[in-house]
Amino acid sequence: MEQKLISDFSAQLKEIAKDLSFLGHPRYPLKELNQLFPQHKTFIGELEDVSVPFNVNVDEKRRAIERFLKELSRSEVSPTMKEIFTQRIEDYNHLLAMLENFDNIFFYEHCTKLYGTSHELAQNNAFLYLLEKIPDYCQPDESQESLKGEEAMSYLKKKLVETFDPADFEVKASTSLLSDSSAGRKTIKLNPFKTYTTGHLDIFLVHEGWVHLGTSLNGAAQKEHPWLSTWAPRTTFLQEGLAIIIELITAKMTTERWNKVVLRHLATSMAERGSNITDVYSYLRHHGLSDLDSFKLALRVFRGVPLEGGMAFTKELLYLHGMIELLYHLHFYNVDLRSLWIGKISFEEHIMLINQKESIKPKIKYFPSALDAPEVQARLQKLKELSFSLFNHGFL
Repeated sequence: MEQKLISDFSAQLKEIAKDLSFLGHPRYPLKELNQLFPQHKTFIGELEDVSVPFNVNVDEKRRAIERFLKELSRSEVSPTMKEIFTQRIEDYNHLLAMLENFDNIFFYEHCTKLYGTSHELAQNNAFLYLLEKIPDYCQPDESQESLKGEEAMSYLKKKLVETFDPADFEVKASTSLLSDSSAGRKTIKLNPFKTYTTGHLDIFLVHEGWVHLGTSLNGAAQKEHPWLSTWAPRTTFLQEGLAIIIELITAKMTTERWNKVVLRHLATSMAERGSNITDVYSYLRHHGLSDLDSFKLALRVFRGVPLEGGMAFTKELLYLHGMIELLYHLHFYNVDLRSLWIGKISFEEHIMLINQKESIKPKIKYFPSALDAPEVQARLQKLKELSFSLFNHGFL
């Protein structure tokens, strides 16, 4: 009986989550951007204006949420599953509030409830020390070959086929990416006009492919717990932290890449503390990013908030926050990486699943075999011990 209820609630949850990934397709005040950054007019032309409404009926979503919670409260679903479903609904409520308040302070307030802020960590010496130690796990990108367009996509697909059935995914071109690559449920996207080194593409393989695509495909393959295929903002914390860790322990993380990850954090912190988008853009250029990459990262940081500063889209903090929290989490709970590949899960959900491992046993369709290599496990162990020693009472 419970299994049927879990499937039914999972289907409702998926329907509620539908179209709420609007943060991946943000709107911007294009007139203002063109005035501030006339040199990037071509890229700005690829963006949507903030005046274009999102295709989401907020009132209808809220009615669906209300029905869902009423049915859930009366159901015979276990307390664990009720808690998981309720937490995800809470996330979707925040997203709806952000949708209604796009480009103002209330967007930022709800954003911080989902993703936190940089404020509490600015003076954390343990956090700063860890950032200084991570370059020991990095190396310069010494790739001899550069690829673009079809060649780059072909290279990445060939690597992905070593782990995934080619019928289960595709590699596509996209000209409007704010990042160098992105992953959807069954798709990895690359910019067809950008030249990538094979080192860049190997990073995408483990970050977008093994982690984001892999957990999506595994979640979609779950029969008894289909909710594992459904995204919620709380899963992003673990997902991005996991992706950065995998880059590090597989020796794919380059010095250049690490610098960009840190710059994402610093740019977000600057915006929260009052820097406007032109200040952030200048800062990124000064620290070695190209003009266009600086502009794209500034846009990521100012997603959904005014360009004048004082606010930011704080999801960009989760790469570093998630990395440290997950290293601590893996050490404290003494669990392996494989348990994180069952689908889209949050830290809280992972703990619940650990405690319910006798009754909830999700299957894993795909797991990168390279992660079982002794040298990879040794790097992971060193990072876990470092994180635990620095944050022995928890990171956040």
